[in-house]
Amino acid sequence: MAVRQSARTAWLNRPAADREAWNAFRKAAGSVIAEVDAALQQHLKVGYTDIDALLQLSAADQQCLRMAPLARAVSRSPSALTRLVDRLEERSLVERRRNSPTDVTVEVTPHGLALLDEAAPLILSEVEQRFWSRLTLAERDTLSTICRKLLEPDSPNCE
Repeated sequence: MAVRQSARTAWLNRPAADREAWNAFRKAAGSVIAEVDAALQQHLKVGYTDIDALLQLSAADQQCLRMAPLARAVSRSPSALTRLVDRLEERSLVERRRNSPTDVTVEVTPHGLALLDEAAPLILSEVEQRFWSRLTLAERDTLSTICRKLLEPDSPNCE
């Protein structure tokens, strides 16, 4: 109980601006992605996570990636990625190649590429409506800078 109380107290002791920044970031990203996901589910019966994996594979050299880099690219744990790839493989959207028991490569199939082609106009429309149109170019540039900074490996803050 003391640990739980301590964590809550630590959170509440953060400056209000810190809490607001975190909550705004978390809610905005989650909301936009959830809205894009809902549109994909409604129109194509596929989720955003599935499309994200297919996009990562289609952009990779030879349209394939090993499991570990793919997991990092889609921000999934190894076990969650295995379930995702299982689902995509069942729909013939990807093929898994076992180079060894621990070395597995995933490649997007022509069917997966066709699904991306079908999804692209819907994704662009949703992202335009829910993201790009709500931000100025300067705001998008600032957001890109902030997100790149958040994605950098941990390093000492020298400012």
